[in-house]
Amino acid sequence: MEERFLSLDEALSLANRLESHFWDFKSAESGGRNVQEISSALANAEGGEFVVGIEDEKRFTGINRWKGFSTIEDANWVHQNLVGEVDPPIPYDLEYLWIEGEEIRGTCCLVTVQKSADVHKTSKGEVYQRKGAQSLKLTGTKIADLALSKGARSYEDQPLKDYTLDEISEEPELQNFLQSYSPAATAEKFLKRQRMVTKADGLATVAAAILYAEEPAAVVPKRCSVKIARYESTEAVPDRKFLKGTPLTIDGPARLLIERTLDAVAEIIEAVPILGTDGMMSPVKYPPEALKEIIVNAVIHRDYNISDDILISIFDNRVEVRSPGRLPGHMTPANILTDRFARNPSIVRLLNKYPDPPNKDIGEGLDTVMSAMKAAKLKEPQFVVEDNAFVVILAHTPLARPEELILEYLRNNAEISNKTARSLTGIASENRVKQVFYKLRNAGMIEPVPERIRSQAAWRLTEKEAARATAGG
Repeated sequence: MEERFLSLDEALSLANRLESHFWDFKSAESGGRNVQEISSALANAEGGEFVVGIEDEKRFTGINRWKGFSTIEDANWVHQNLVGEVDPPIPYDLEYLWIEGEEIRGTCCLVTVQKSADVHKTSKGEVYQRKGAQSLKLTGTKIADLALSKGARSYEDQPLKDYTLDEISEEPELQNFLQSYSPAATAEKFLKRQRMVTKADGLATVAAAILYAEEPAAVVPKRCSVKIARYESTEAVPDRKFLKGTPLTIDGPARLLIERTLDAVAEIIEAVPILGTDGMMSPVKYPPEALKEIIVNAVIHRDYNISDDILISIFDNRVEVRSPGRLPGHMTPANILTDRFARNPSIVRLLNKYPDPPNKDIGEGLDTVMSAMKAAKLKEPQFVVEDNAFVVILAHTPLARPEELILEYLRNNAEISNKTARSLTGIASENRVKQVFYKLRNAGMIEPVPERIRSQAAWRLTEKEAARATAGG
């Protein structure tokens, strides 16, 4: 436990920070129960911080929200609830913050809570978990799921023998980050407080390297870059002959790795042509927010203990993002949209501390992907668990039914072949497309083009349907 004096600007910045998945405020008058709930909720999630001594913005504004304890002794109950009332005790650090020249405003307690391997309960035996800006009470199977997830070990905490406190302290990315970090801290103080270096010998952890090393792949013993490959094919398992050029390798600290990957993927995708219902070839258009969330999730939730890179494969009809490692803890494709569990809580939490973090909407990433794809009228993404990887597939197949796409195409073009229909609808099977053609034929909407058989076979609108199309019906 330490004392620190902040400038008035730093104190104001702290008071104005928005509540989030990793940050909360409590009044100095809130009482032990509130401290137990927020601290156990953070420890049962990915960790985070809360400050005791700042009032709700509905009651006060600006620096007037800072209403701390008159003396450090008056705040002893905060420490007592963290250690003596939560079972088991919370893993935490505590700082007493004063405003320089404004001691009359009192001291606030800044509590940094680490994610724990235990399930923590309040003195009443209640279990809470942080989700978004809320501390939610868990019951029944949710507690059992949390206990199962707690058993999952993370490689991100492993120390790196050849990467020390002195080396990481000089990394440009860390220095850049600390310029905007509040309250201000030296590299050494920040890294030690956030458990990014070992106390005994000052060795940086895997998480520290992933977040701040200029070239993480050079200091982490496992492969941890991103590879991007372009296949000029729609096959499920394409032959190497369809690989266009040499796969691109992207490296860098997590924030820059995400930005560089997004730029590279966007550039490649813009050169992929697809067939539209107007019969014209145009560039693929995926919702940028969907691509971003999938790539961010791959970087922050992958298993860094597996020596493999994230692989992004761009096909003529889809994008596949393959992240090393199966889903962690109790997570499955069935509950991936409703539950959450971070394999790398330190990476997730500290990446969120940037002024404009790539993982801004904690817990809403995949929901964003689903809604963005739907808004773009594209089919929802597929989630696939393989032996040692989690794969997300974004197809640029339109959400409209195959029948609607074929009819729309024929309203703009004289005829359509099976091959063209497969490209248009995303249906891989020639026979399945035939069944769609037969369904439309039986409805009196299309007919075979006369004297066109086998590979030359094609379909066109019936005279009646063509007249309706011309009349705008």
